[in-house]
Amino acid sequence: MNIDIYKEKLEELAFDLKQFDSNKADKDYKILKQIFDVTYQSGVFDLTKIDKEELDTYKLELFKALTKVSGSLAFMAIQILAANAIMTKNAYSKKEYYIAKKCGIAINHLRAPLTIVSADKVDGGYNITGILTWASGYKIFDTLLIGFHSDGLEYEAMASFEVQDGFSIGNADETFVGYGLNTVDIELKSFFVKDEDIVSSNPIGNYTKVKSASKTVHFCIYALGNYALEYIKDEEFKDIAQSRLEDLQEKFFHSFDTEELDSLRIELFNLVLHIISTAMILNGGKSILANTNLQRLYKEMIMFNSNGLNDTLKQLFKSEFIRK
Repeated sequence: MNIDIYKEKLEELAFDLKQFDSNKADKDYKILKQIFDVTYQSGVFDLTKIDKEELDTYKLELFKALTKVSGSLAFMAIQILAANAIMTKNAYSKKEYYIAKKCGIAINHLRAPLTIVSADKVDGGYNITGILTWASGYKIFDTLLIGFHSDGLEYEAMASFEVQDGFSIGNADETFVGYGLNTVDIELKSFFVKDEDIVSSNPIGNYTKVKSASKTVHFCIYALGNYALEYIKDEEFKDIAQSRLEDLQEKFFHSFDTEELDSLRIELFNLVLHIISTAMILNGGKSILANTNLQRLYKEMIMFNSNGLNDTLKQLFKSEFIRK
């Protein structure tokens, strides 16, 4: 599938998704599930066979398209693409079976300097105990990639995303954006995972060590700014905003340096924040109406930028504020 065919597929998907209310999807997981199911069936998540050198080009087009419909939908895309990539990278024997499912992810706790979720090896598998926090997509995803520690190793494994023995699901927290993501905490109490559902095992700390320079959040924040341009009537402001946005897009798209990408993320966030807030001001009082898109984009910008904020990034944001 070349990029032109992929863009055509995204255009067809955009037409099919016009029937849905983006603002309702932000608040109601049932609507978000309908949108996600249509998107899944379109095949736009089938990127595991794209050459690594070309993958960012496809992802940029994907997130530009999805963010126009719903930031929550784009957030779901981040999850399923990550799960599929991990299964593919590890040549997981049941990859095709699980890629045919809708798979979420709950492994970010593996970045923590201590064990959050642990397991005991038993006959035929592992009994897992601990709390999985911020698991998005409950009642939308079918399965979940989970992480845990056992005997000095770090594991990733597949599990059904449903209430079951040893797998208790809490209520979704009230949020001002992305409530439709139905994000929950999961308590594991000797939850049994079969050996055949283990995706990977590596020394503890491997997840943090091998994590590549990701641009996914950059793509999403850029896509929000790009979409906001459609609601700007002032041509002078629009031209300047578009020029600055494209300049930054060129920089982060061609960068593979983690420190530079962190710096560009801060610059990109501040630019898009300024673009959207200024557009809201120019549009006047109607910008606060709940059925308008700029207010949704403003909230989604906070949602995306709050994702993956390690201590280094937090301090960089603070330093940037103090410096000015």
